[in-house]
Amino acid sequence: MEERRAPSDGHEAERLRRLRAIGRLREAYAAALLAGEDGGAERTIRDALDAGLTEGVIHDAVITPAMRRVGDLWSSGELTVADEHLATQITLRMVALLRESVRVAARRPEHRVLLAGLEQERHSVGLEMAASVLAHGSYEVLSLGGDLPVDALPAAVERHRPSLVGLSATLAGTARLIPAAIYAIRDVDPHVGIMIGGPAATLRMEATPGVAVCTHVSDAVDIADALVQHAALN
Repeated sequence: MEERRAPSDGHEAERLRRLRAIGRLREAYAAALLAGEDGGAERTIRDALDAGLTEGVIHDAVITPAMRRVGDLWSSGELTVADEHLATQITLRMVALLRESVRVAARRPEHRVLLAGLEQERHSVGLEMAASVLAHGSYEVLSLGGDLPVDALPAAVERHRPSLVGLSATLAGTARLIPAAIYAIRDVDPHVGIMIGGPAATLRMEATPGVAVCTHVSDAVDIADALVQHAALN
């Protein structure tokens, strides 16, 4: 009996070891951001890659919690606006570093993804993370950035004919614009898949067919695959 349990015990030990390693990387990355140390942030990201963490896991378990801590400290007045901006710029560079470091594992050249943050949405880190993960999933990614008016969406969809549109909702005000954005997109292409991400995205948004909420960047490719497949059946 003991011999039968050993593999399970070994698996659990490995899982705990991995979680501890991720925790150390998260703390190191947060410390680098709070100190404004670009070099320390880069060393941490390279350590994460050397540890075998996927790009999505690095985004979800290392970078995002650290950036959330920066935002909380800024909100409480413990960090200045300049400190928060520096942390954001360092993270944007780390996202670009990941994009260059991760190898493309699959090919989906026939599928294009259009990403945008709607009007009032000026936080672009999440969009950059999603763009990077989807690009390394071999989607062709076109990012329109943040603060895009809803009425600009139809022309963009008409021009680029994406298989999938990804919208970012980090603010409650942006989230309230999502229904109008879905309507505008579907008015041009009734079958295009729509993926919504960001802290203000809620599962209620999935009540519309062909719409999925992405709560973790590491799930973006799987969700995109499912939406594209669903669209192809319609």
